[in-house]
Amino acid sequence: MSARAIFFSFFMIFIAFVLEHLPLPVVVDWFQPAWVMLCITALVLFAPNVFGLWLAIPLGLMMDVEQGTLLGLHVVMVTVHILMLQILYRRMFLFNVLQQAIVIMLLIAMQQLIHYWGLLMINGDSRPVLLWMPAFMSAILWPWVYTVGYKSLRRMQH
Repeated sequence: MSARAIFFSFFMIFIAFVLEHLPLPVVVDWFQPAWVMLCITALVLFAPNVFGLWLAIPLGLMMDVEQGTLLGLHVVMVTVHILMLQILYRRMFLFNVLQQAIVIMLLIAMQQLIHYWGLLMINGDSRPVLLWMPAFMSAILWPWVYTVGYKSLRRMQH
């Protein structure tokens, strides 16, 4: 992978962090997709030898600091997400984009559930039923992320 592609990948992660903190009205706040997890998914699927489990610790800690949660909660979430992606890596490319979006929705819903359990055990915080909406919105955006990410990273490599 070229230096331009690695720089583009880290720029993509930066944009994902910015989009995750984009202020939304209260009515649609639960409909914000998990941009960082979508970005991590694209990077792990398109460049598995470059982006692997080592990415979980720095990105998880950055997400912990950014959201003000207990240090290590997002590290566990990102680690489980990347591990599942690496297990499903070969199968994901056999699926069509709709099936990929369903798998992405399940992975991000699992990540949201781990986050919810962690907050529940630490704070006793309870959240509304709309907990699964970021996973649903991420699945809707997956075809666009897949197309843009795949074409951009392939163009950078050649």
